[in-house]
Order: sequence, then C-alpha cells, then structure tokens
Amino acid sequence: MTDTARAGTCPAATFDDLLALREDVVRCPYGAYETQRTTAPVAYSERLGGWVVTRHNDILAVLRDTEKFSNRLASGPSSVSGLAQKIVEDDRLPERTRKAAARRMELSKSRILLFADPPLHKRQRSLVNAGFTPKRVAELDGTVEELASGLISGFPSDGPVDIVPAFTHPIPMTIIARMLGVPTSKLSVFKSWSDAFTRGVGALDHDNDAIIEMFDRVDEFYDYFTEELNKRRENPVDDLLSDLLAARLDGEEPLSEAELLQMLVQFLVAGNETTTNLLTSCVWKLATEPELQQQLRDDPDAIANFVDEVLRLESPVQGIWRVAVTDVEIGGTTVPADSLIYLVTGSANRDPEVYNEPDELDVEQTRARHLSFGRGEHACLGMNLAKLEAKVALGLLLERCPNITLAQSDDDLVFHRSFVLHGMGSLLVSVA
Repeated sequence: MTDTARAGTCPAATFDDLLALREDVVRCPYGAYETQRTTAPVAYSERLGGWVVTRHNDILAVLRDTEKFSNRLASGPSSVSGLAQKIVEDDRLPERTRKAAARRMELSKSRILLFADPPLHKRQRSLVNAGFTPKRVAELDGTVEELASGLISGFPSDGPVDIVPAFTHPIPMTIIARMLGVPTSKLSVFKSWSDAFTRGVGALDHDNDAIIEMFDRVDEFYDYFTEELNKRRENPVDDLLSDLLAARLDGEEPLSEAELLQMLVQFLVAGNETTTNLLTSCVWKLATEPELQQQLRDDPDAIANFVDEVLRLESPVQGIWRVAVTDVEIGGTTVPADSLIYLVTGSANRDPEVYNEPDELDVEQTRARHLSFGRGEHACLGMNLAKLEAKVALGLLLERCPNITLAQSDDDLVFHRSFVLHGMGSLLVSVA
C-alpha cells in the first residue's frame, strides 16, 4: 500500500483542520482520525456544531440503535437540504433560487430511506427492494462488462489516460442512468444533477454563485423526473421508475410523488458519485503497486477482497450523520437530546481495536466487516451493485491492461474538497 494512505505518514493535524478542508488533511485524514480516536473519541466540535464519534464499537452501537438515534439529517448540515433551510429567505439570492430551496424543503418533509426512521423506513425499503434484488443486480453483470470493455478499447494508445472521465465515472453513471430510464443523450446533464446534489456535502462554506448553480440543477432534476414519472404512469416500461410506481405491499400505501422524487435523488448520488470514487481509489492503489496487480491477475477471485479492502481504507463516504432522540450515552460520554452526531466511519474502518495492521491493504485474509456501507436497518441498498460494478470493471482492466502505472506525481493528486466525500476528480495513468 502507498505510504500516503498510512495513518502514520498522514500530516499531523486535528479534526478541525479536516473540517477547514486543509488540502493535505482532506487527501489523507487518517492521522487526524487516529489522534481524535485516541484522545477524544466522543467529543463536541464547535466548528461542526455537533458531536464527533471515531471508535468502531461506539459507531457500530449507534448505527444499530434506531430508537435512540434518528436519521432525519443523514446528509449533514451542508447537504442540499441543510443549505435550503439557510437560504430559503435570503434576499441576496435570486427569487428562483429561493423558490428552488423552498421546493426542496417541501419535498424533504417526505423522509425517504436514508433520512427515514422506523417504521417508515421499513415500509419504504420493502417497497423498493424489488428493484435491487440479487437477481436483478446479477443480471447487470453483462451490461457492466460490455460497457467497461468498450471504454477500455477507447483508451488512447499513445499516452496516459485520465481514468476518471474515461472509465471510473462513465461506468456507474451509465448503469444507474439505464436503471432509471435516462437516455444516453442526457448523460452529461445527468452528471450535472449528481454534482449538484453532492457539491454541498462535507463543505461548510459556499459562495452565492455556487448556491445558485446548485439549486438550478436541483430544480432541473425534479422537473425532469416529475415528467418521467407521469409518462411511466401512462405507459410502464422495464425500468426502475416503473417498478417503483408499481410497488405495492398489503395494507400499505404506495409510494407518494414526493417519496419517489426523493428516492430517485438518493439512487442518483449513491449509484454515481460514491461508486466513481471507489473505482478511482481502486485504480490508484493498483497503479502504485505492480505486485498487487500481478497478484490479482493470478487470482481474480481475490478482486472481491481487494474491493472490500479499498472500501475499508479509502471509503468513498467517510462519515454518517445521526441525531440523538434523547439524552444518550456514547462511549461513556453523555450526548444531549437533539444533538447532531457525525459518525466517522473512515476512522472506524482503521480502528486497531478491531483490525490487525489496520492501515495495511491485505487481500488474502478475511477482515472484520467494514462500516463503509453502514450497518443494521440502514445498510446501503446499493452495496451489491457497487461491488459488482467494481469487481467486473477492475477484472477487465487488469486483464486488458498489462501494466497500470501513475502518469503523474502521487503528490499532485487533488482530492474532492469535502470532509465527507473522499475521492479524486482526475487520475492520470498509463496502461500499456
């Protein structure tokens, strides 16, 4: 594994340095996590306006307890919903932006999946499960393989390739777009919608131009899928939108319009941004370790373990949010009711109390299950799809590209400006 990913070689930093988006700490936050985990594993952050929890067992206990901890602010205060509450009456912004914020707030009253607590979450999860059955996900294997193969064939033969726009981004974006019935001609617009919903996550400050652009795109998304849902009601087709409209449970109401729209937002983000970051981190690891590449070529069955190790070490989502329902104790510390809580799963995944040599990538041993997809009732609905995409795409990349190397200095890699979403927008590699 590359030295930059080891906690001991990350920059000396505090958690506040990470919240301030200090570039070297955003790139490698694990030293800050280690310090926080050993000195103040459950601590209040003034800058965050909430509690930071960094030990594995404390985080796991919170994730499993849906009675004492609510999901109602699951994307955090800097998400689109969090921003909407701040700007809806801000007269420094255009009227269209304030209207878009009000629309988001109104739709957000329908708490969906990630934001829903029991028993509402159980009803929604049951209604949507038909679209993500293991059989349906497995049927995408050939689609992912065909897509990945075509992208690899398009790599330049006379120089390096930026693997993000050429490979790691188009795969998950195209797959989720097809599932939602979005035509290929709209993929660039689809990407702009995804960017709008994720831009605010993990960044506490935004200028007005960024906010205006963000909410313009959010409104476009809602307009497009409102129309598409109306079309599917009249003429159902074989896609996820039609499945969701048709989903029924005995004694339960079908999904409402607001529930459907908010659900589609979550599918868009989870099926695109996070899987792109996972794939990019996987290629980064491969490009810096030729021995690992050969090991996986010799034993393709180990690719699944490799993907899980990258999920553990470089989780695309570094933390999960909860709200305390009542005064509650976490790791011996009392957290008051209604407190915002940031569960740093990126820290939990490297906790030496749970993992031997926690900063090392090891594809041979079976590790304790990581927390990158959450745990319990709210475990990520799309985790099997993300793993399938990564396993198939990386298997083909290793098979077709005999020597994957970085074509830029490792020190020049630029990570997303977020303390929650972890990944790179560009990665130059040579594949000859």
